[in-house]
Amino acid sequence: MQNISIRKASELPDSVKVAVEALLGRALQAGEEVSVRAFPPHDAPSGKERATLARGLKARMDKTAHRVKGLPDGELEDILDEAMKHVRPAYRRRP
Repeated sequence: MQNISIRKASELPDSVKVAVEALLGRALQAGEEVSVRAFPPHDAPSGKERATLARGLKARMDKTAHRVKGLPDGELEDILDEAMKHVRPAYRRRP
């Protein structure tokens, strides 16, 4: 059973292209490739595994926060907005 499919945007049937563009919130360019992956469902971690993962996430967030400490007000939000718009062109900051 196949779990991944990669196709050139220019080779997609119109109905598939419309669906992908709706998901992305933007038009596909002819030179782009589209990949789709399917993952089997899994239960969320619990107990010790969940606590370990939470500690790792907190440590990563603390490290990131330390790296951006001292940025002028609003600059971090602008950087994050730019990154979000890069990966999700339809992104708009919520008030």
